[in-house]
Amino acid sequence: MTQRIRPGIVVAAFATALLVGLSAPLRAQEACSDASLQGTYAFNVQGANVSNPSLPPGAFAAVGRNTYDGKGQLKGSIVVGANGAIIPATYTGTYTVNADCSGVKTATLSIGAVVEFFFVVGDDRREIQMIATQAGPPGALADGLTVAGSARRVVTPATRRK
Repeated sequence: MTQRIRPGIVVAAFATALLVGLSAPLRAQEACSDASLQGTYAFNVQGANVSNPSLPPGAFAAVGRNTYDGKGQLKGSIVVGANGAIIPATYTGTYTVNADCSGVKTATLSIGAVVEFFFVVGDDRREIQMIATQAGPPGALADGLTVAGSARRVVTPATRRK
């Protein structure tokens, strides 16, 4: 007499094996803190201002450099292209990295604007994916942006040795 294997048992066994196999890499990646971001990252973001009353409507792009101190402080420079206008600025701000490698950063630009981003740090700590969540004058941030992008750690001879 042959014993019939029920499909539900096979699916459950496969799902268990898959979860066990994935859990080790997930746990290894979930070891982030503010110290996970240290050094200089080059970034670019692009998108559009759909309905933010503090910014001109239309296309938006920016490139720049963030320098993270590993303790929750950042500074940098940026050149923004907003609906055809080119706007250079510098900024300072703060960031927080959660244990799951997600985080939030806020920057106050020298042109009088404040911008907030939600981000995720890549497992090699060399790349960041981000999306703008708020932008506008200090104390009056507004949504209405569809701006996202990425940053990559700048490698120099000094950082290559680390």
